[in-house]
Amino acid sequence: MLRSPVFALTLLLVSGTAIATPRTRNFFYLSRPGDPRVHNAVVVDTRPRADCIARSLPGARCLPPREFLGPHDRLASFRDIVWVLGAAGLSGRETVLVAGDDPVRRDFVAGLLYLAGQSRVAVLTAPLTPLLARSPSAPGTPRGMFRNPVYEGRPRAGLIVLREELARALQSPRPPYLLDGRSRASYWGRRIRALRGGHLPGAQPLPMAALRLDVAQHDVELPLVTSAVVYANNAYDSIAYFTLLRAGAGFDARVYPGGWEDWAYHTGLPVDAETYRERPRAAAAFTPVTDAGRPDSDKSITSVFAGLVLAAVTGYYLGRRRA
Repeated sequence: MLRSPVFALTLLLVSGTAIATPRTRNFFYLSRPGDPRVHNAVVVDTRPRADCIARSLPGARCLPPREFLGPHDRLASFRDIVWVLGAAGLSGRETVLVAGDDPVRRDFVAGLLYLAGQSRVAVLTAPLTPLLARSPSAPGTPRGMFRNPVYEGRPRAGLIVLREELARALQSPRPPYLLDGRSRASYWGRRIRALRGGHLPGAQPLPMAALRLDVAQHDVELPLVTSAVVYANNAYDSIAYFTLLRAGAGFDARVYPGGWEDWAYHTGLPVDAETYRERPRAAAAFTPVTDAGRPDSDKSITSVFAGLVLAAVTGYYLGRRRA
């Protein structure tokens, strides 16, 4: 039985894996905006701001991922996130329909809304721009400078796992099941996008790109566990991965939003398959040696010195002959 009251996971045992069928009520994927579950929903357009303002679904609010990210794609503080949502005209009580062209951008914003406490979040899987060619449209509305109304959603803190909490849990007799949404090259440390490569201790690879294809084909195979803590490279990817699993696959997932970048930066934390970048060799760190075993610079100095001695000796003998 799932620990989350809003999810039911239909498990069919197939070769040690579980095929999950989503049964969601307040966080789910849908394929068309006319679905009766999103009647009167507020549309959130996650495309670039200029595209949204030019043309979107009627009543759409323009909320690209950049509104929630700081330098180096670090997640903004919760206070700033709530301010942005209020400035976009959201109170937290609405049903929102999150749409866009890029699935990772779309899922990041959808997951952030759900974690922030939005009452009901639906995710439109069809790309938005082609849909606008055959649907009624209107200019999208960017967020304002002031909150109107004040966002009142209650954060779903139980779905967020912080670094210190996860580090303690991994040392317990029953550590949480971990799913890594990065590529297998990143998982095994062959590709390094942080201070070091590898993966969290005991984490199992389930790349986001492959899982997205399975969800689209309604053929999702998940580990035979009831829940897991999930992460990817950073907050942007980790929250998008959380949305794909929870809303798309109907899996009871919690998210470590810091992701691999946050974990890898703290070198005292344990890592499996740990790797580091090779340090480039500095050209000035050594002096080339000639075949005779003497540095080139020394040879040059010796040659100059020998020339000066030869000139002095020649001048001496020429002087004596003239005398």
